[in-house]
Amino acid sequence: MEFIDSHCHLDAFRNYEEVIPRALKADVKAMITSGCSGKNNQKTLQIAEKYPNLIFPVLGVAPQEAIDMESFERQLSFIKQNRDKIIGVGEIGLDFHWAKTPTQKTKQQECFEIFLEYALSEKLPLVIHSREAEKEVLEAVMRAGAERVLLHCFSGALSLAESAAEHGFLLSIPPTPSAARERIIKHIPLENLLLESDAPYLGKEPAEVRSSARLIEGVKGVGVEEISRVTTNNCITLFNLRCLHGGD
Repeated sequence: MEFIDSHCHLDAFRNYEEVIPRALKADVKAMITSGCSGKNNQKTLQIAEKYPNLIFPVLGVAPQEAIDMESFERQLSFIKQNRDKIIGVGEIGLDFHWAKTPTQKTKQQECFEIFLEYALSEKLPLVIHSREAEKEVLEAVMRAGAERVLLHCFSGALSLAESAAEHGFLLSIPPTPSAARERIIKHIPLENLLLESDAPYLGKEPAEVRSSARLIEGVKGVGVEEISRVTTNNCITLFNLRCLHGGD
């Protein structure tokens, strides 16, 4: 039985060299680590290069970071230069918890559109952040015709989650329970779910994706072994991680 952490931030750990062995001990066979901007993207790439076929990078500019950035060209250029080293673009999206003014929202939307367009042009999966902007994000992604989409830590209305699942999008479940999250687990098919730690923010470490699996088990009544198998295959398919096939 093995797990994949579909969303974490290893660059945010001072001691990621200690975190990774603990994840392996918890049967985490792979970790997808997301950059957010600037130095984060550079460090994310450096970590992934040290652990081939174990740590996989996606790079982007998170909406909460976009608010204070004058231009996104430098980050886009860095991602383009490292296109062959990444498996997706993210995390990107909108976050209206932090963007309160029209100017801030416009800045986030500009950033989102730039990286969304680039990901689609390169046929790369999207890792989406949508806090308090779930409707706007889904409308933008669907309007753009995106197909390979991970909605990280999605906590919007159930109707939006169901619409996302109908479009084939995947929703990742962190280890922290909430009423909204449990509704999503209950009503969204396992074939549309992934496990995530969002470490070190929601979960402390990638090893905690085991708790995500137990959370799903408690709501759906499906065994952890089956949850491991299905969510691992979902993640491999989304990110085209052919090097991991046959490992479950």
